[in-house]
Parts: sequence; structure tokens; C-alpha cells
Amino acid sequence: MAIQNTLVSTGAANVLFAASTGTEQAITTMIFCNTNNNEDAKLDLWIVPFGDIPGSAINQVLKEVSIPRTETFVMDTEKLILSSGDAVYGFVSPPSVGANVNSCISSVQV
Repeated sequence: MAIQNTLVSTGAANVLFAASTGTEQAITTMIFCNTNNNEDAKLDLWIVPFGDIPGSAINQVLKEVSIPRTETFVMDTEKLILSSGDAVYGFVSPPSVGANVNSCISSVQV
């Protein structure tokens, strides 16, 4: 099992997790924590096949999901299988919550 922790950027989607070259990874849990004491965050998330780019509606799985200040949003009901190079991208808004939302993605190689 592997854990990847990443700060979620504001303004543009960044890679939160990518399946390693030549592997398939099963994402078991994604946790997003808003550590900002003063402001709510809105999370956008894409599951992107290798060679594609985030930002299109076809691979967006979350749009403006509210994470209240000092709260956590957990995705653990469904499992995702990513092939080599597939990735999870995300960003939060507004810009003032930048560097205050982190992601913890747990995966296992299949």
C-alpha cells in the first residue's frame, strides 16, 4: 500500500496522484483536509487517462465540492483502477485558501 500526500493548488489543476510507469494502481481512499481556520474551500477533481489533460467535463468527477474550514472530505466508497500514467488532478478555490488544503491518497498496486 502506498500513501501520497500533496498540497492542492489554487488556480490550475495539479497532479495529486499518478500511476507509476508499467503498473496499475487501485486508489482505495482519497482524503482532502481544509486546514484553513477562517475560510471554506471548493474542490474540483479530475481522473485523467494517460495523455489527456484535466479541465474538460468528460473527466471531471467533482466540481466545487465545499470543504468547510477545518473540515475533511473523504472519498472511500468506490475504488478507482488507474493504468500506467493515468492521474488524479485537482485544485481548490478561492485563492486565499491556497496551501491550506491537502490531499492524502491511498493506493495499492494491482
